[in-house]
Amino acid sequence: MEHNEPAEQNRIRAFCDLIAIGLVVAILTAIHYTNYHYEMNYHILLQFAYYLPVIYAAMRFGPAGGILSGLVITLLILPFMTHFHDMNPSAVYTQWVEIGLINVIGWLTGFLTGQERRAKRKYQLALTVQKELVEKLRREGLERERLEEEIRQTERLTALGHMSAGLAHELRNPLGIMKVSIQLLAQEKVDDGVVSEYCRVLLEECERLNRLVNEFLSFARPKEPIRGRVTMGKLLDEGVALIQPALRQHHIQLKQVRSHLDEQEVEVDLDQMKQVILNILLNAIDAQNEGGIICIEGVQQEGFAGLAFSDEGPGISPDTMPYIYDPFFTTKEKGTGLGLSVVHRILDQHGGKITAANRLERGVRVEILLPILKNRN
Repeated sequence: MEHNEPAEQNRIRAFCDLIAIGLVVAILTAIHYTNYHYEMNYHILLQFAYYLPVIYAAMRFGPAGGILSGLVITLLILPFMTHFHDMNPSAVYTQWVEIGLINVIGWLTGFLTGQERRAKRKYQLALTVQKELVEKLRREGLERERLEEEIRQTERLTALGHMSAGLAHELRNPLGIMKVSIQLLAQEKVDDGVVSEYCRVLLEECERLNRLVNEFLSFARPKEPIRGRVTMGKLLDEGVALIQPALRQHHIQLKQVRSHLDEQEVEVDLDQMKQVILNILLNAIDAQNEGGIICIEGVQQEGFAGLAFSDEGPGISPDTMPYIYDPFFTTKEKGTGLGLSVVHRILDQHGGKITAANRLERGVRVEILLPILKNRN
C-alpha cells in the first residue's frame, strides 16, 4: 500500500500540470484572437509568452512534452497568421521564426531535461552500487577477522593440546603413587589426629589434581564424536538433568522456554553435547553464586538451530571477552580455564559455533548453534 501512494501522487501531479499548461496555452491563444484589432507588434510580443508553457512542459514531461506542446501551439496560431491581413512580409517572417523557435526550444529543453534525468538515475544507481560494495566489503572484512581469529584459536588449541597431553601423562604416574602413599600413611597413623588431618587435606588436593589432569587429557586428546540423530528438546533435557543438584545447592531457578525448535533434529555426539551444556550452565552458576534465574531458550539461524543461556551475573569485562575461549585463561580463583575451550572444540568438531555477549540489563548470554538436519525425501 505504501508503494502505491507515491505513484498515485505522481499521476495526480502530472494531471494537474497538464491542466495548468493547457489553461495557459488556451488563455494566450484567446488573447490573440480576442484582440485581433491590435497592431502586429503586440501579437509578436504576446507570442513570446508561449515559451513559458512549452519550456515547463519540456521540463516536466521531457522531449515528448516539449514537442507536443510546441505542435499544439503551432496548430493554434496558424489560423491567426493566415487571416491577419495587416502583416507585412517582415512580420510574417518574424512570426514563422518565432513558431520555429518555440518548437526548437521545446525539443531542446526536453532533450536536455531527459539527459539530466538519465544522468541523475545513473548517479543514483552508481551511488547505490557503491553503498552495496562498501557494505559487502565491511561484511567480508568482519568475516575475515572472524576466520583469522578462529584460525589463531585453533593453532593455540593445537599447540597447547600437545603440551597438555605430554604434561598430563607425565603427572599421572607420580600423582597415583603419591595418593597411594598418603592412603597407607593415613592407615598407619589412624590414631594420630594431626597426621590424619594432614593426610585428608593431601588426599583432597590429590583428587583435585587428578581431576585437573583428566581435564587436560580430555582437552588434549579429544575423541572423535559418535554422532546420532537427536531432537533439540531431548538434548536439552539430557543436559539439564545433570545440573539439577548444583542448581538446588545454590538456590538458582532454571527457566526453560520451550518452542517448536524442540522437535528440530541435529546429528551430534550426545555425551559430548551434554558436556557442552553442563560446562556452560556451571559457568552461569558460578557467575550468579547464590539465587537468581538462569534462562534457556531455543535460537535459530539459517541452517542452524541451538540454545541460548542467559544468567544474571555481573557479566564479562570487555577486556576479558576476547580471551574467554583461550585454554587456561580464567578469572576464577580455582578455575582451570578449560571449560569454554572444551566447549569451543566440541562445537567446532560438530560444525557448530558459540557466541557470548553481555546482556543490556545484566549478565551474559551464551548461544550455541548446531547444523540442522535437512528433511530427506
